[in-house]
Amino acid sequence: MFGLETIEVLMLVLAAVIVGFSKAGIQGATIPAVAMLALIFGGKESAGIMLPMLIVGDLVAIFKYGKQGNIRDVVKLMPSAIVGIVLGSMIGNRMNDQQFKFILGIIVLICLLLLVVRHFQKQVVELPDNRLLHWLVGVVSGFSSMVGNASGPIFNVYILAQNLKKESMIGTTAWFFFLMNLLKVPFHIFSWGTITMDNMKYTLFSVPFIGIGALIGIWIIRHISETTYKYVIMVMTAITAIRLLL
Repeated sequence: MFGLETIEVLMLVLAAVIVGFSKAGIQGATIPAVAMLALIFGGKESAGIMLPMLIVGDLVAIFKYGKQGNIRDVVKLMPSAIVGIVLGSMIGNRMNDQQFKFILGIIVLICLLLLVVRHFQKQVVELPDNRLLHWLVGVVSGFSSMVGNASGPIFNVYILAQNLKKESMIGTTAWFFFLMNLLKVPFHIFSWGTITMDNMKYTLFSVPFIGIGALIGIWIIRHISETTYKYVIMVMTAITAIRLLL
């Protein structure tokens, strides 16, 4: 099918389920999907194939949780995210991917460590409502999303610090990544050439499986507590950071 071997088709199906599960359930769980698509299609092309899949997952999450999202936070971050996307598009082909991922992994681990320490100190983790901080988070998120599909951990640390309910966290995250992923599409089409009419067939094939993954994620969210949900996000963020370092 599609010129892929059976094992590759199965990996594509599993990647689609993981995307849906991550978008509507456990945020930050997409790293295995990124790795599987990279094995099938190669790093750069897989980014273009995965982007429409992510947008479909974002739409499902918005349909379910969008009304509970904190749009104010999204609006604050979008201008700087656009700057990050543009920078990522311009220099993405010239930088050493492994060096970038290593540095990003260190940043994520430091942020996560601070978050965990404050959590166990029973303090509410509140980031200052500082314009420079919003710009830093937005630029890093946009840049890392464009270059390495690695913006999830950065935004997870940011959104956990807002002390929102889990449904509001999912809704806010869904709106942010939906808008950011839409902005990335022209760069993948016209600059990198990684989204084409030919590889869109993989997205169409993946849609039902993204839906299945989303249903699994929604079921899990209904059956876990706020504290458990935040612990899971911390663990997924730590796994992602380690994955970036390797």
